[in-house]
Amino acid sequence: MEKMIRIALGLAILCFYACEKAVSLEDYTDSANAMLCVRAMTVSTSEEEGVSYPIHVYVFSGQKCVAVQTIVNENQNLSIPLVEGNYSVLAIGGASSDNYSLPSQANATPSMEIKLQEGKSHADLMVAKSNVTLVDGGINTLTLAMERKVMLLQNVVLEGIPSAATAVSVTISPLWNKLIGTDFAGETGAVTVPLAKETDTRTWKLASSQYLLPPSDSPATITVNVVKAGGTSSYTYNTAEQLEEGYKINIEGTYTEAVGVTLDGTITGSAWKGEKNISFEFNESGSTEVEGGDAGNEGGEGENIENETPAVGEIPTVGSSYQGCYVLSVDGNEVLLLSPKPKTMNYADKTAADAALEAIEAALPECAVDGITGWRLMTVEEANIVLQHRTLIPNFNKSGKYLYTDADGKLRVGKIETSVSSGWTFNNGDILLPVATITMTEK
Repeated sequence: MEKMIRIALGLAILCFYACEKAVSLEDYTDSANAMLCVRAMTVSTSEEEGVSYPIHVYVFSGQKCVAVQTIVNENQNLSIPLVEGNYSVLAIGGASSDNYSLPSQANATPSMEIKLQEGKSHADLMVAKSNVTLVDGGINTLTLAMERKVMLLQNVVLEGIPSAATAVSVTISPLWNKLIGTDFAGETGAVTVPLAKETDTRTWKLASSQYLLPPSDSPATITVNVVKAGGTSSYTYNTAEQLEEGYKINIEGTYTEAVGVTLDGTITGSAWKGEKNISFEFNESGSTEVEGGDAGNEGGEGENIENETPAVGEIPTVGSSYQGCYVLSVDGNEVLLLSPKPKTMNYADKTAADAALEAIEAALPECAVDGITGWRLMTVEEANIVLQHRTLIPNFNKSGKYLYTDADGKLRVGKIETSVSSGWTFNNGDILLPVATITMTEK
């Protein structure tokens, strides 16, 4: 009996060590026989521009992520014990977990998604990717050359803007919205950046620089939005040259009552990727190249757009989607669209109609969809159409209070549940859901 107990105990101990060994091999570190040392540098030749921290370092064996470590500052290098073999390394710099959604080790792959969190702003995002082979007993030092994946909207100055303007902003589109590994991917969108008015002047400026992912297409579109009591005027310019990551963008413009807006824009890569200059002018009559620029606006269009944007293509049907917008009605070649970007207003409770209208006009560009202009408040008749479609419209808040204009063109707010109620007390939480009418031309 005692002998049998000793045999059973021995088998149990052997089983324990065998199981422990299996787990440690899976971990890739307990049985490590090689060392990977990682450090980072920037591809820029300028001493002014360093590496963006923190740097999240993902190490892959095939599709499996076997290690994740973080370099928090320039004084830190990583030493990662691994089993001999072939590995790929992906490093992401400047991507704080507060701003970006990054996968855990269990979910990471070499083609993982790097995406900005909702409502957050881009940082100085950099990435690097490399392959390395480790041998038994060897130490491999890998230097990652971090490449910037954003451009910097560094300065915007618009002068001579009419004193009646209540808001001015600049929209750039279409922009990438994420990375897959080191490559741009995903649906594209637009970014609208509000400008701040200089005290006692007619000059509007960018309050602080902003990092943006680059445009996904060439030409890119730069739009200046000027909001006045009569509505929003949008002035657009199609660049003839691709705007790229690693460049700084400076836009200077002058408004003249007679012709609209004239813009001079420069894109410089000083201390980033060298230098590239693009100069352009535009107004209601079109766009032209400014002498001295590297590239003009061949075939570009510049116009003051108030209500509608002509489009070519098959006329959509009611209830379908057109460029992400819900189609509310179709009358011949006139198509009424509902923005997919509702805006919850944030003004003081019991705001007066005039003040509420100013805030609404300033917020309209935030609800805009790339390629479609003329966004405005819906009328009470259009609100009744929304009422009929409320169960079919994606992400529609049936209990929300929506802003619209009545038959006399006055601002109103009310619920769109079983009927369109009428109110004129404007409070925090009112929902701006604009419409736009486009004219379609069959191919």
